[in-house]
Amino acid sequence: MYYFLANLYGGSGKAVKTWNKVKAELVKRNIEYTELIPEYAGHATQIARELTAGTDEKIKLVIVGGDGTLNEVINGIVDFSKVEIGIIPTGSGNDFARGLSLPRSNPLEALDIILKSDGSRKIDLGRSTCGTNSRLFAISSGFGMDAEVGTKINVSKIKTVCNKLHLGSLSYSLLTIKILFSMKTMNARITFDDGEVKNVEKLIFLAGMNCFAEGGGVPMAPDAVPDDGMLSVCIASGIPKWKTFLKFPLLVAGKHGNKKGFYIKNCRSLDIESEPEAYSNTDGEFIGQGSRVKMEILPGILTVLY
Repeated sequence: MYYFLANLYGGSGKAVKTWNKVKAELVKRNIEYTELIPEYAGHATQIARELTAGTDEKIKLVIVGGDGTLNEVINGIVDFSKVEIGIIPTGSGNDFARGLSLPRSNPLEALDIILKSDGSRKIDLGRSTCGTNSRLFAISSGFGMDAEVGTKINVSKIKTVCNKLHLGSLSYSLLTIKILFSMKTMNARITFDDGEVKNVEKLIFLAGMNCFAEGGGVPMAPDAVPDDGMLSVCIASGIPKWKTFLKFPLLVAGKHGNKKGFYIKNCRSLDIESEPEAYSNTDGEFIGQGSRVKMEILPGILTVLY
């Protein structure tokens, strides 16, 4: 049995059109399915929890939505061994589909891949903890500017305007520039699982990446892959904000790895202690604002239909 969880409130109207196409194709192929429609923020988490609690059935759960809907779903799954996830992207970023090289603009092609999958592909998830709050992530976890942008983008007028112009990914870049010049940098102590301790002055952001890109295709960690059991951590620090602004095109092009002010490292976990505190998020979903954050990888936990 396939369960299709369709977020009809995302993608500036794109989601409804996409879901209608998918439903028509399911009827055409005589595929049995159950429709699940989240009605409010956090509802997808509740639906996933209720669907996966106390069942021996192998559940094929297909998300018709964006990265935020996916994040809600994975944070509601009770037993990952009984769930296979499919994705038909309708969001403005679609970085999970980008990271797995899945179709982002052809829903019927994405559906065909899901229906043909044997459910043998497994990928990693990350987990980020800020204070007493903890969330899983499929794409990335941010701290500092990265997290502040990811958190505020969903309520930003910039995103609303860009989506109407079919320029959704541009909204991330514009809001990043705005927040860069208004935020306070931090001093931080970062401890990696291999014992390395990095003391950082003027920390602008730290991104723990499971996929290579976030924010609608910004390649924070160009070599990151979601099935290697590792987080790829990208740190920007120690440079004036105006120089960071000038280097932003390098970041967008994925050419920042060897440039002054950037540091990229693979790890299984890391702990951040900062002064002052900063925003923390997962896949654009706010966790908290604090000075102590832990990020870690959970290898091969999620089965994906692709």
